[in-house]
Amino acid sequence: MSSSPDLSRRARLALAASLVITAASLPRLSAVQRFAGGTAVPLAAGACALVVLLAARLPLGFSWGPARSRRLVADVASGFALGAVCAAGLIWDGNEARLAQLWRDDRAAAVALLAGVAAWGAAVAATRQRALGRWYAAAAGAALLPEALLIAVLRPAAPSGFAAAFGFFLVADTAVAFATEELAFRRALVGPPDGAGLGALIFMAVVFGLWHAVQPGYGGAPWGTFLGTALGGFVAGCVYVLSGSLSAAALYHGLHNAPLKALGGAPIATGRAGLAAGLALGSTAALAVALGWLVRRRGGREASRLS
Repeated sequence: MSSSPDLSRRARLALAASLVITAASLPRLSAVQRFAGGTAVPLAAGACALVVLLAARLPLGFSWGPARSRRLVADVASGFALGAVCAAGLIWDGNEARLAQLWRDDRAAAVALLAGVAAWGAAVAATRQRALGRWYAAAAGAALLPEALLIAVLRPAAPSGFAAAFGFFLVADTAVAFATEELAFRRALVGPPDGAGLGALIFMAVVFGLWHAVQPGYGGAPWGTFLGTALGGFVAGCVYVLSGSLSAAALYHGLHNAPLKALGGAPIATGRAGLAAGLALGSTAALAVALGWLVRRRGGREASRLS
């Protein structure tokens, strides 16, 4: 094992470059889209991070957090219980059709979903989840506050079956993000949470924004995409650093995405897309400033090596 669970500056720069290049190129390869589906880019990001971390003999970080006492039966049981909860969310109240479509049309998402559920099971088995409860609550508040503000102001009509769709996307996005984007951006680019500072978080957020902006699927407003996703990535990074847990950041990620996907674009359908974007950016920026101040106040040593 390496003496330090952190990547070198050169390794992180190489990883950042590979993440942006694959994000820009893979969606433009029709064969990749036909075979792997729309989640090919996140899966590639997770694969790049996995290769870099394993090559450096560094921990993946899925089980970072307050350790629980080792009890084989209880640990295995808790991991399987988490898997059962995920399976229930994916098939609850008619979600079987969504799951079947995912397996049929997005093979990369299916692979990432299985990997993510397995990683979540390992995390639950290895860490004291009750001790992380307040950070999960904080992650939920940070993720749902912008969406709640958006819904309160725009008052979109919720589609039928919203609760089932929300449950499906919450499980799917939280699991997929854990094994892909969280592994690549929060774990690999930020480094160990106890040693990360604002420099590492800002670097990661810039790469995260670029990674989204170069993908053609995010529409024709690359600067808006960059700014919004960079702010969101910074908030997720702050959650990761403050909690010391990659699973808390993954929960933030899933809760941020699930309501918007379940609404199916309803806020934009109100005809006030500009207002929706402004509200989302403003509220996320406010969270980024507040959480960034907490990271700075915590006084963690700077581990960026890029400043």
